[in-house]
This record gives sequence, structure tokens and C-alpha cells, in this order.
Amino acid sequence: MKNQTKQPSSENFHQEIKNWEEEDVMQLANHFHKIDTAKGQFERTSEFVMALKDVEKFEKLRAVIEEMRIYLALDTKDKEKQTFFPVLRIKDDDNVLHFFKLYAVDLRSIDLTKSAEVPELFKNMICKNWDAIDMHLIDDLFMAKQQQVNGFETTARVLHYQIDKKIVDSIIKKLPEIKGITFYSGIDMNKFSDKKQISFTPVLGFQHDILTADDVPFGLKNIVEFSKRETFIEYSRPCPPTC
Repeated sequence: MKNQTKQPSSENFHQEIKNWEEEDVMQLANHFHKIDTAKGQFERTSEFVMALKDVEKFEKLRAVIEEMRIYLALDTKDKEKQTFFPVLRIKDDDNVLHFFKLYAVDLRSIDLTKSAEVPELFKNMICKNWDAIDMHLIDDLFMAKQQQVNGFETTARVLHYQIDKKIVDSIIKKLPEIKGITFYSGIDMNKFSDKKQISFTPVLGFQHDILTADDVPFGLKNIVEFSKRETFIEYSRPCPPTC
């Protein structure tokens, strides 16, 4: 019986994930910015990429993925560095956990606002929403109000995002050879005014050889977008509040 999760052999980023869970909510936005001393202003990143050696490891594990989560993590605060980073956690069919850190990038590999290859919804989530939002509003993107049985409200912070098993099996496992993995920071503005929902919406981009929408089951086409070289997974469940 595969009913016991085995400890991973590599770094599990336990402390950094705990840092995210325990950080003062008013300080969260600072971790997405670093100061440019030459310009005297803070800069924000929206993209995080997986190291090539980890992409190769992920590719070898892809066929046996049973569960996929994106954890949010923080390094020690340093105003000269972007100290937020995501961690992709994979559980394989032997219940072994594998952890993959994604690293902040300063310059995008493509101009999302001008590229005709990038889907319009994706452009809006990243460029129009995440890049443009005021810094003082970022903290609220990760919080949601929850109604308790006693009638009182509490506030929950999202700790990870769960990728649906159907997406893993029907899309991620069936992609051509994966050459790169990118985490894009996005905001779903349809949820922004609803304080009971998490509006920060990460997008996972899988770079590969050419794939078309015809290769994807019809029922999943509304939650997946394509360019000529990348598949964007836009749907994941924030936990809390959806778990």
C-alpha cells in the first residue's frame, strides 16, 4: 500500500516555506521587490525560472507525477534582492516528494505586451494586472476572509496552489519534451474585489517544441493557453481557502 509519504533526498525548503507562512502580512510586498541603487527606486519581478538541471530532473519524473503543488517561500529579507520564490513540489507514484526552486529573473525573455504569440488573457494577468498594481495593494492579494461556524470571520493566507490531477494527466504528462519551466505572477481582477477569494493567480509556463490546442481534450481548452513554444497553465486552487 502506498499510504506513507517518503522523505525527499534533496532540499525541501521547509524553513523558507515556513517563512512565508509566518511573515507579517504588511511585509509580503517587500519580498517581491529589490532596490536599484543606481536608479534609487524599487523594481518588481513577475517571472521565476527553474534551473536547467532541475528541468531535466522534472522531465524524468513527469510520467510518474501523482500530485503537483506550488508553494510560496521567502528567503531572509534583503532590500537588494527579490527574496520571494516559488517551490514546485512533486509527489511521484512511490509517494516520494521532490522539490524544485524557481529563481527570480530581472529581464523577461520576451516582451509580453508586443508579442503576438502570447495569449491576450495571459498578457492582461501579468502585464496589465500584476506589473501595474500599486505596491501597497500586493499584500491583500494573498489573503481571503473565511466565515467560521460561530459566525466570526477570520483571514487566511494562501500557502500553496494545487494543480488539478486532470491537468497533470491530460496536459502536463502529454506535452512534448519540456525545455524550461517558468512561474509567472498574475492577478485575476474578477476576484480582486471579492475579499473571500485569493486574487493572486500564478501561471505555469512549460516551454517545449510546437504543440497546438488540437492536442488537448476539449473540456480543458478553457483553462489552458498556447503560444508556438509554450503552454500556459492558468488554473490552480489556492490553499487556503479552497482546502
